[in-house]
Amino acid sequence: MDTQQEMWAVIQLMGHAETAGRISKPSEWGGLIRVDVPVGDSYSTEFLSMGAIYKVKLVSEEIARAYAAPSREVVAYDTPIVTREQHEMVVNELRRTNNNMAYRISQLERRLTATLALPLNEEVTEDVSGPEVDNSMWAQLSLSF
Repeated sequence: MDTQQEMWAVIQLMGHAETAGRISKPSEWGGLIRVDVPVGDSYSTEFLSMGAIYKVKLVSEEIARAYAAPSREVVAYDTPIVTREQHEMVVNELRRTNNNMAYRISQLERRLTATLALPLNEEVTEDVSGPEVDNSMWAQLSLSF
């Protein structure tokens, strides 16, 4: 890069870090890039190793200044997001839903076996057997219901 030419960039570094500012590559620093990060009306100078840089996006001065402005505020965290009572209420509701679904499944199994749509647990029907069908497979299937 020519040190006389003013270039602005957003630089992404390894480790999910990011900086933005006016960039140049001074020859006396070898493989480092100089980044003058705007801080108010002045600049903070950073020297970045070429190996630490993941991506360089050349942008306008306005965009680089917007990226360089501190945007992360510390948020006080005093209370849990979910209270114990809310957690227990949700868990109990899910348990009720689970029990309701288990009851519905058992009712459907009872109705299907009552009409012989499904084989009963203890019997294996002869009409499903054939040269390619193994009766033990049907017995295992009926036990799983």
